[in-house]
Amino acid sequence: MSEFLAFFSFVMLLIVACLIINEKVFKIPPEIALLIFSLGVGILFRLLMTVGIMRPRGVIFDTISTYSIDDVLMNILLCFMLFSGSSDLKFKSLLENFKPILLLALLTTMIAALVYGGLIYLVVSALSLPISFSTCVLLGAIISPTDPIAATGILNKLGLPEDITAIMEGESLFNDGTGVALFVFVKGIVTHTAEANFFAVMARELLGAILLGVIVSFVCLKLIRITANEVHHILISLFAVSFCYKISEVIGCSGAIASVVCGIYFTSVIEKYRKAGLIDHSGKVYESFWSTIDKILNYILYVLIGVSFVYLNVSRHMPVIAAAAIIINFAARYAGVYVSTLALGKAPDGYTNAEFTTLMTWSGLKGGLCLALVMSIIGIVPGEVYQEFLFIVFITILFTTIIQGLTVAKLYVRLKKT
Repeated sequence: MSEFLAFFSFVMLLIVACLIINEKVFKIPPEIALLIFSLGVGILFRLLMTVGIMRPRGVIFDTISTYSIDDVLMNILLCFMLFSGSSDLKFKSLLENFKPILLLALLTTMIAALVYGGLIYLVVSALSLPISFSTCVLLGAIISPTDPIAATGILNKLGLPEDITAIMEGESLFNDGTGVALFVFVKGIVTHTAEANFFAVMARELLGAILLGVIVSFVCLKLIRITANEVHHILISLFAVSFCYKISEVIGCSGAIASVVCGIYFTSVIEKYRKAGLIDHSGKVYESFWSTIDKILNYILYVLIGVSFVYLNVSRHMPVIAAAAIIINFAARYAGVYVSTLALGKAPDGYTNAEFTTLMTWSGLKGGLCLALVMSIIGIVPGEVYQEFLFIVFITILFTTIIQGLTVAKLYVRLKKT
C-alpha cells in the first residue's frame, strides 16, 4: 500500500504542477501539456541517472516499474476511460454516422496495420535486423488504434460539425476493440498459437463484446429504475463497466468494446428515463462524476506515458527507425482512411475525399493503448526487438500527440477555407 501511495503521490504532484504552470503560462491543451511536462521530467531523471547523481532505482522508479503502464491501463484505467468517453457520444449521432464509423474502426484499422507492418518490414530488412514479417505486422496492430481525445477537444472549440465529431469519437472508441482483436490474432501467429480463422476471432472479440455489454447494461439499468439516488446510479454504472470488462477477459472477447457499449447504452437509456420523469438527474451529480473521472484518468495516462521515457534504451539505429516509423505511420493511416472513404462513396459534411482523408489522418493521434499493447509483448519477442518496438511506439505517440495535436486545428481551419 505504501508503494502505491508513493506512486500515486508522485503522479498527482506532476499533474498539479503541470496544470498550474500550463494554466498560467503556456495555455495549450492540458493533455499535450502533461505529456510534454512529464516527458521533460523523465528525460531529466534519465540524465541524472546517467551522470550518477541519482540512483537508477529508488522508491519512485520502483513503484513506476511495479505499476507499469500496461497493468495500470489495461487492468485499471481502460474500462472507465472508455465508459466515460463513450458517454459523450450520442446514440442518435452514432446511428446516423454508423457506416463511416464502422468503416474507419474496422477497415481503416486493419488496412493501416497491414500497410504499416509491410513498410516497417522493408525498413528493418534494409538495416539487416532479424525481425520477421509477422512480427512487423504485430507492431502494425499495436500502432494502428487511434486516440484523438486531445484533437477532438481542440476541434470542438472551433465549432467542428456534429457529424465529424461523432465520426472521430466513434472511430476512436470502437477501433480500440478492433486493434486489440487484431493484436490478439497476430500475436497468436508470432507465438504459433493462432486460431485458423481470423474472422472467428473478430466475431468473438467484437460481437461477443457487444452482446455482453448490452446484457449487463440492460440488467443494471433496471436497478437504476428502482432507486432515485444519483450516487447509487454512479455505483451501479461503476459495477456495470468493471464487471463487464472482467467477464470479457474470462470469456475471451473485447473488454474495450464491451465498455464502450456499456457507456453508450447507459447514456441513451438514462437520458430516456430522465425525459420520461422516471429519474431525477437535475443535480447533474452522475454526469459531473463521469466527466471529472474522464479528465482525471486521461491526465494520469499522459503523465505515465511521459515519465516512462526513463526506462527506454536507445541503440545506434533507433533514430533512423523512429524517423521512418513516423512517416510510415502517416502513410499507413492515410491509406486506411482513403480506402474507407472510397468505400463510403461520399465524404461527410461536404468534404472532398482527399480533404476528409487528410483531416482524419492528421487527427489520428496515438495514445496509451498502443504503449500498453507494446509493453505486453515483453517475453514474446526477443529483448532487442522489444526495445526497438517500445521506442518506435513511444516516439510515434509523442509526435502524433504533440506535433499533430497542436497543429490539427490549423489544418481544420485551412481545409474549411478551401
